[in-house]
Amino acid sequence: MKKLYLFVFVLLLSFNCHSQISFEKGYFIDNLDEKTECLIRNVGWKNNPTEFEYKLSENGETSKKIMHYVREVGVYNKAKYGRYNVEIDRSSKILSNLSSDRNPNFEEEQLLLKVLVEGSASLFMYEDGG
Repeated sequence: MKKLYLFVFVLLLSFNCHSQISFEKGYFIDNLDEKTECLIRNVGWKNNPTEFEYKLSENGETSKKIMHYVREVGVYNKAKYGRYNVEIDRSSKILSNLSSDRNPNFEEEQLLLKVLVEGSASLFMYEDGG
């Protein structure tokens, strides 16, 4: 019987330990180079975002921006993403769908890249579920 109580206690405790996705202080810079301070919904992006939600004030209405309308977006002390034109190889990872060409098949795309290190030589990261 004590094991049952312990199990129920641990189960209830685990429900309360779930963290919520919250809006955190951040900013975005639009295509006209105007910086907007706002609260950005930090969803802990595993993959690079193509859009994000934001509020101008704590009690404000939630709005969405897609990457084509922003040059840069950041959550202070967490993450920063910049929009860049890059050449990327979208070849299939399935062996039967691979081509016989050894060279990469680059296509130009506009992507939000995570800024890992900034400086004279910056380091960016791109991760996509596929």
